[in-house]
Amino acid sequence: MAGNSDEQSPGGDRAGLDATGEFFSVGTPLHAVRAGYIRRAADDVLYETIVSGRYAHVIAPDRSGKSSLVAAIAARLENNGFKVAILDLEQIGVRDAGSDAGRWYYSVAYRMLRQLRIRVDLQSWWQDKSILSNRQRLVEFYSEVLLRNVHERIVVFVDEIQCIEDLPFADQLLASIRAAHNARATDPEFSRLTFVLLGECDPINLIDEPELSPFNITQAVALPDFTRSDLDLFATELNLSPDKAAAALDRVYYWTAGQPYLAQKLARAISRDEMSGDVVEDVDRLATRQLAGRSALHNEPQMSHIHRQVVNDEPRREALLNLYGRIRKGLDVPADLGSPLQRRLIAIGLIVIDEDGNLAVRNRLYAAVFTARWANENLPTHWRTPAIAVAVILAIVAVPFWYTQLLPRSYVDVLTSEAVELQQASDAYANLRSFPGHADAADNLFRSFLQRRAQLAATSDEINAVAELSGTLPDAGRLPEELLAGFWDRQARDARRAERRDAALMASIQSLVLSTPQRRSQAAMLVADDYPLLRASLAAPTSGSLAFDPENLLLTSIDAAQVWQWSLDGTGVQSRDSWPITALEVTPLVRRVVVDREGTVARIGLTINLSHARAADLRIKVIAPSGRAVEIDPGVDRASANQDIRIPAAQLRDRIGEPLVGTWSLSVRDEELGVAGRLVGWNLQLNSQGLVEDFQRGLNISDPVERETENLWVSDDGRYAVARAMQSDSARVWDLAFASPVRAVAVNELEQVIGLSAGARYLVTATQDVVHLWDTATGRRSSTLPIGAASASAMLTDDRSHLFVQRRSDTDTTFELWSLDSGQIVARLEVAGTPALVSLEASGQRVAIADYDRAVRVWDLRTGELIVQLDLDAQPSAISLAHGGEVLGAVFGSAGVSLWRIDAANRPLLEEFATGSWQLQFSTSGARALVGRAERGFQIYDTAQGRLLGPPLGASPPGEATGLIGFSGDEQLVVTGSAQAGIRFWQVPNLEESADSEFARSIWTPSGDSVAVATPDASGLVIGDQNGNVHVIAADAGRDGLLRRAQELSFFGHSAEVRRLCVSADGRLAASAADDNTLRIWNVEDGLPRPFIVEIDGLGVERLAFEPGGERLAVLGPDSVRILATETGDQVARFDLGERHASMSFADNGRVYIGSASGALRAVGVDATGNWTIQTLWQGRDGIRWLEAAPRSRYLVLVDEANVAQQFDLEEARIGDAALTLPGDVDEVAFTPGGLRVLFRTPNWVHLASSSGTGLVWLDAILVPKALAGARMVFGDPEIDQGAALGNRFYLPVAADGYPRLAELSFSASHAQGLFGNKALLLDDWQSRLAFVPAQSPNK
Repeated sequence: MAGNSDEQSPGGDRAGLDATGEFFSVGTPLHAVRAGYIRRAADDVLYETIVSGRYAHVIAPDRSGKSSLVAAIAARLENNGFKVAILDLEQIGVRDAGSDAGRWYYSVAYRMLRQLRIRVDLQSWWQDKSILSNRQRLVEFYSEVLLRNVHERIVVFVDEIQCIEDLPFADQLLASIRAAHNARATDPEFSRLTFVLLGECDPINLIDEPELSPFNITQAVALPDFTRSDLDLFATELNLSPDKAAAALDRVYYWTAGQPYLAQKLARAISRDEMSGDVVEDVDRLATRQLAGRSALHNEPQMSHIHRQVVNDEPRREALLNLYGRIRKGLDVPADLGSPLQRRLIAIGLIVIDEDGNLAVRNRLYAAVFTARWANENLPTHWRTPAIAVAVILAIVAVPFWYTQLLPRSYVDVLTSEAVELQQASDAYANLRSFPGHADAADNLFRSFLQRRAQLAATSDEINAVAELSGTLPDAGRLPEELLAGFWDRQARDARRAERRDAALMASIQSLVLSTPQRRSQAAMLVADDYPLLRASLAAPTSGSLAFDPENLLLTSIDAAQVWQWSLDGTGVQSRDSWPITALEVTPLVRRVVVDREGTVARIGLTINLSHARAADLRIKVIAPSGRAVEIDPGVDRASANQDIRIPAAQLRDRIGEPLVGTWSLSVRDEELGVAGRLVGWNLQLNSQGLVEDFQRGLNISDPVERETENLWVSDDGRYAVARAMQSDSARVWDLAFASPVRAVAVNELEQVIGLSAGARYLVTATQDVVHLWDTATGRRSSTLPIGAASASAMLTDDRSHLFVQRRSDTDTTFELWSLDSGQIVARLEVAGTPALVSLEASGQRVAIADYDRAVRVWDLRTGELIVQLDLDAQPSAISLAHGGEVLGAVFGSAGVSLWRIDAANRPLLEEFATGSWQLQFSTSGARALVGRAERGFQIYDTAQGRLLGPPLGASPPGEATGLIGFSGDEQLVVTGSAQAGIRFWQVPNLEESADSEFARSIWTPSGDSVAVATPDASGLVIGDQNGNVHVIAADAGRDGLLRRAQELSFFGHSAEVRRLCVSADGRLAASAADDNTLRIWNVEDGLPRPFIVEIDGLGVERLAFEPGGERLAVLGPDSVRILATETGDQVARFDLGERHASMSFADNGRVYIGSASGALRAVGVDATGNWTIQTLWQGRDGIRWLEAAPRSRYLVLVDEANVAQQFDLEEARIGDAALTLPGDVDEVAFTPGGLRVLFRTPNWVHLASSSGTGLVWLDAILVPKALAGARMVFGDPEIDQGAALGNRFYLPVAADGYPRLAELSFSASHAQGLFGNKALLLDDWQSRLAFVPAQSPNK
């Protein structure tokens, strides 16, 4: 498995980063976080110079990497709290008419303001200071504007300072910089301001007065060419085998001598060429044809630039060419830096000083282009013809020269500027192309302009506009597609950096506008094995609450009183019309009569006269003076005014025995809309007395008023809602599936809604001492259950046929199960104490009760029998019984989750611990469970065996929570998401039933939660099982290998489940720690333990780490660390730490580094006297969650609780300047074998970063499958696998098809199958499935 799959035959598929245009950068600045950036000594020297407060200057030829250096240093400074401005004097000269001194200096000040984001009225301030010289005005500007408005340290990079040489007045800028430095002596505020000067020039010629020159006080920073070893960074990107790549790079260095621009360009040409023959011959062919051919002086920008710098320097042209000609003729020309001519040729990069102190051509490519013949041909001719003849000739040629050479100059300036608008550049291109003989130059300039602008594009609109213009070039070819693809490559990379998977996938598909295997593989990596199961998505619906109806696949969101709904069908998520949910405010018609006679009611009768077309809508009550009421049924569907309705005496029987004296009332309520009615009269007979009211025209019975309400109750299954009126005793039941009201019920506003019974037959409400059942068909109270004081805590069972009541006291708790049909208690259970948690099985047959001792007891509620006691590893925060009561799930807050079968209580089906937002949901039948955390996703498990079904689903991006998880009614779909993050529907994978034997299960659990690690060479897996044994199997063993290993088992490991594993760096030894607080050492070769068992006292083991040579083992507990000899198991050293430590690394210098929860970095090692000691090396602000030592023990990588990764330099005892913030919680850190790169594993991603003296720089990230418990990344054999040596390829233990295996993962994705399909179809498909809404800017 450790073979070199990167090696390709000539002409094979290209998979390097250059295929996406991301690696080699030719002619444009390259940021330090880009993969192709080569860090030189100048990076550290310049940064340290600036940090120390000193001014600096970098004088180097064109295209030597100055702009890339500025970009890298600026980023580092900004990350460390500096404010940075980058001033490009070339742009100011082009845009601001360099002939106007006042305007030029104003532009300098304005650009500093804009770069530093300072808001002041600069125009007024500048005008007020007009009496001052430009130098004085700039110094005042630094003091009164910059330093007054910016309180951080300020660094101003002044680039292209050679432009000052052409402007007679611009040297005042340099004088102001010198004055700002001098002002530090009298004004300490100026110490916060630092200038860095960069350019291609001879500093002595820029300013006439030495005392005003800043170059006398600035630190010179050399920017040399690349060394041969620097070019090794390109090796993996040339699409050649390692030996051929080395030979090719040798030839690149032969031709370019490491000149950055030429080296990058020649290397890129190699990566794009079919290198089918001799490597040396092929590279020579590319160098001579593409970079040193006949047209190089005009078509190759670098050669053309040097040519112009010499030939257009009229005052010194002849002298420069004569000097260069002497060098090319082989004459020894000693270096003399006092010579302005020599300094000029050195400044433009044409010559260098060789080892003998003589002048020499900089590299062989320059020598091939700038020959002695070139120097002779460009020497000026000295005419001896009469002056008149010269004048005539000049007059003849002046006009055409002005027309063809001088007039187009302004358009050239526009096309070489970075700050002009696209339309302005397009117009300049059209005008320049119209001049005779300028078409090719215009095309080249416009092409270069568009390529630069494409690099700066931030939105799709911007890049589309650039691509559209590029298509107007006569030889555009595939340039529009290249620019678009490059833009989307960058967008995908930024999204991967932030772990925004959907954005990365959509950008990767967009990049298929120019399809390559690399891009298709990148997209396939992002699709992974879970997104094919994605049926549909819904973008963040609203900010309200969510409810899911699994039977109707209906999603309902309610915000205030507004309802939004979406349903899932075969074509995706369909949106329904939104609608307001309302309650009915009912005003009853109340009539009262007073009885002043003493006595009690012996006989009672009632006759009423109503006019109403739907009498069933009415609620009629007779209320006695005592307040007790009886509800009556008129017994007719339609009532008319000429018909008296006599109420049967049986309905009034409950009021017999009431006192007569007092006010008797009749209440008539209309509880449905649409039909009006009147009360014409009523006659109440009490004993022998008749109380009569007749109304000639009748009294109107008020129609209810429909009002929106936020007083809502929604059923757990998302099917029904109950809307309560704010100023009326009315509860309106809604069927959300049909968006229609079922019935309004007269429920007192003080009553609490408990729920709806099965089929929504009854609305169940509770007062302080009784529970009411309301018939939703008639709106009348059906029955009352005398629950007592426990009414308010009563709850319906999941099947909604019973009421579950808990009666708690200080000493015991009684559980009762009431039948809604009979209104009787059908089961009762009494337990001692007050439970912490209670969960009832759906039918009410079983109940699970968790006490405060980590024990959960499951009872048969009907018989009172204790079925089982489950002893959990921690106190649960929630428990849940599946339908049927055979499976129990427990959630341990943010720490983890476990799943248990009641009939196998000795060990859990599943147990997983990690920090996160854990949730657990059973399917309706209880056959499946959805378990997981938002950070990693939710795994489907078969509850019969605990077998995992498919990959984790529904992981949320960093910072987004998941509030909704569940199954559809038929258990074929899973829903995950939240109102804020969006909702997703997933297909449940169909897997065949497992036929595993008990032998395989004894080694490997179907749930895949066993601890497992890989051997460093990626050839084997070490697995710890639930029985306490450790097994070494081949990495590709699969089911058959597990069976064979189970049958061979003949030794004893531990007496409890294995929790921690690690393997030594040489792969010879493994260590295991188990729940029985024992530790064992194993020989990996034969899989047998060494003949000793180490007892570990305390609170268990947090980490295990071998010394790189394997002689010692470090064991970290929560509050102690000990060192053991692996040969004997003897304890060499032990230290009690006094606080929790959770991270540890055993470095190859023999020291153990540990990180504490308080942020302390400590080292355990042997001192000069041979004694073991512990010391604190560094104290951070946040706790250290992970640390890792680099090979050769120079650096440690520390990751704190905020997931900020920093590099600690052990030699200098300091933190590196470049820190790296990871988007998700870091689960693991691993250095590559060479120590040049670091991998950070978060729940779903692995990030790749470079490691150097200045810190960590992010390079790339890939999506990875879920790792096994305790798994660590390994790299195989770096001697034969170059990709692994650089961290481009690594291996991770995962569970696939129910069995452990070692997944091979690659940042180049060269071995992965690409995403197949047409770009437009893929875009439509995934945009629909993901419900993807592009961010307004790529940074969001």
